[in-house]
Amino acid sequence: MNIFHFEKVHKAVSRATVVASSVLMASEAFAQDDMMIEEVIVSAQKKTENLQDVPISVTTLSASELDALNIKDFADYVLQLPSASATQRRPGQGQIFMRGISDGGNSNQSLQGPAVAIYLDESPVTMIGDNLDVHVYDIERVEALSGPQGTLYGAASQAGNLKIITKKPSSDFDAGFTMSAESTKGGDGSSSFEGFVNIPLSNNIAMRFVGYNDRDGGFIDSVGDSITYPLSGISKRSDLYVEDNFNDAVKEGYRAALRVDLNENWKLDVNQMGQVTETDGVWDHNPDELGEYNVSRFFDDSTYDDWERLSVTLSGDLGFADLTFTTSSLDRNFEVLSDYSHYSIDGFVEGYYTCYEYYFGPCVDPSIQFISDTTQSYDTTEIRLASNSDSKLNWIIGAFYTENETDFNSQWAVPAINPLAAVPQPAGGGERADMYFQTDQVRNEEEDAVFGELYYQINDRLELTLGHRKFDNETTLKGFVGTIFWPSFIYQPSLEDRAANPRQDNVNSLYDGSDSISKVNLSYALSNDSLLYVTLSEGYRPGGANRTQQLGATYDADFLTSTEIGYKSILMDGRMRLNAALYQMDWDDIQLGWFDSSISLLGLVDNIGKAESNGAEIDMKYLLSDTVSVAVGYSDNSATLKEDYVLRGAVEARNGQDLPFTPDSKYNITLNIATSDTSNLQINHVFVDEMWNDLFYDDREMQDSYAITSLSFTTDFGDNGSLQFYIDNLFDEVAELYINSEDIQRLTTVNRPMSFGLKYTWSPNN
Repeated sequence: MNIFHFEKVHKAVSRATVVASSVLMASEAFAQDDMMIEEVIVSAQKKTENLQDVPISVTTLSASELDALNIKDFADYVLQLPSASATQRRPGQGQIFMRGISDGGNSNQSLQGPAVAIYLDESPVTMIGDNLDVHVYDIERVEALSGPQGTLYGAASQAGNLKIITKKPSSDFDAGFTMSAESTKGGDGSSSFEGFVNIPLSNNIAMRFVGYNDRDGGFIDSVGDSITYPLSGISKRSDLYVEDNFNDAVKEGYRAALRVDLNENWKLDVNQMGQVTETDGVWDHNPDELGEYNVSRFFDDSTYDDWERLSVTLSGDLGFADLTFTTSSLDRNFEVLSDYSHYSIDGFVEGYYTCYEYYFGPCVDPSIQFISDTTQSYDTTEIRLASNSDSKLNWIIGAFYTENETDFNSQWAVPAINPLAAVPQPAGGGERADMYFQTDQVRNEEEDAVFGELYYQINDRLELTLGHRKFDNETTLKGFVGTIFWPSFIYQPSLEDRAANPRQDNVNSLYDGSDSISKVNLSYALSNDSLLYVTLSEGYRPGGANRTQQLGATYDADFLTSTEIGYKSILMDGRMRLNAALYQMDWDDIQLGWFDSSISLLGLVDNIGKAESNGAEIDMKYLLSDTVSVAVGYSDNSATLKEDYVLRGAVEARNGQDLPFTPDSKYNITLNIATSDTSNLQINHVFVDEMWNDLFYDDREMQDSYAITSLSFTTDFGDNGSLQFYIDNLFDEVAELYINSEDIQRLTTVNRPMSFGLKYTWSPNN
């Protein structure tokens, strides 16, 4: 194996060293002898440990950091994670990538899944394209585990794992609330109210209740515009949908947590939580044709995202080992309305449906409204044992089972189409009469796995870790996909005939496979405060089923093999934490979703070949004085395809080209200054390098780099309250978060303009 490309590694280390050295030199005049960096606790190895003792590259955002940075959702915390990048067209539709491992993402629920898993406490909540955008309030911490985590965390933890850990009930009464108001340049105001109460019910029982309402005002204007269709010459205007600041969002939710200390060795945690997010408009703009923060729409755009999740965890001491049993059940309803009109400019709509006079009569307006309704159930159960002895040999073993059912009905409707041409109604109805294309399917995924890790202390300084996971996956895809008269080729001239000849399902695919992955780690304690480790690990995404027999009814699992060298240390007499990692990863049999009408009218998944990702990461925090601290997170990455992707004789992606949504570098710098005993100033600066928006060579373009700076000033009051004044996007950067050309019109997802806010927090323990 080619472990490291020297030039790439040298470049990464040099850049990171410059950042770290600059901070160190500037800090010498401020150094104090009695300062110590705080200890960071993580659960990356499914047990509570000091971050510095864990031979994994982990970035954390603590409760205080989340609050100080005003982090409240997916986009906010991904921005602060150097090894992560993401796409998100609007709230609730986020996709995350780590260490450059990206196939471009996918929001089509018939296609491949993600390469990064998302966990909420003990259980996965990973979903295709539409990951849960959990509101960040009363959160203990966010952990980002970089690199394959497959042995302990399983499917989708191929390139990394993101964990959101909620605060648990405690034995002391506590309560608090936060109110905020925000003004956005050129947009509407925003506001939020969040509160919690922790109530001890007895000596061994406590409950914690959380509630929140968060309202984001819009900043995108839907403006007047027209569209002319090439075949019919029909023009349509957007006058009915003109509105200033039309992209607003409301998120509200709750959490009720119960903790019962059954005895001194056993405890039970029950957590019920739910959230509803409603959005109107889009977060895209069309700066080249309509101006910054302007877009034109010809139908309504909205989402409704409602989910509930129940989790139960029992943990305790069996004497020889600690047992953890956890089970969770998530139910979600996700509804989307979206304007899809520009697709008719370069699609099959006019020629086959709205100007096909033999069947449908004279040409009509081909403008399209997209409607999607998804219901999802996600059930998981895990049981594991972890040894708790002081012997040289320790271990963790476990079993895992999950079943995930996604029932999705996506319809592309042309309101002007002849309603008698609609596809025959299935039993019970449910389809629109103006629908011209539909995907109505149920995807069921099951996985069972056994896993384990052995930890052997070879001597006082050297420890060996061996990990393994064996898994079985089964995916079924059933239902219907087709147009008005394809694939059944039945044209029913009347409602009566359609009722007598109901639409027949035409998708029934099955994937069934099993495999295993492994991990080897050696860690060496250079001293009590420094650790060196080397890891060879694997991650995977399970295979799946396509909607058609063309190109293959199924696609195989893809695998990632990673070699990592890491260093962790506490330096400068405890005033500095410096963690770093170098890695090289090989990605084989890459799952890629694509569309080619010459092969199939459906999107399909293929295993396309190989890629590699090489890079370096640095995480540093330094106490310059008793009033000044600086934190730096840095990532340098090169992720490239290692062979051509050839489809029907044409090279669609080329050997050596960069993978999409993988910035070569990303970093953040946070400076904290205690201006008095009761007040604090914080400056946060994030830079994200340029990156490509697609894998396919002829379709992709480069997204510009961007830098976002935020500032906050917080002061405490004697009545247990604090007031924070903040400015997000201080220099009013217009960032290209995602350039999208999927629906023919080129639109760019953009960040919020400069915003000023006030946040008041009260708690008796503040």
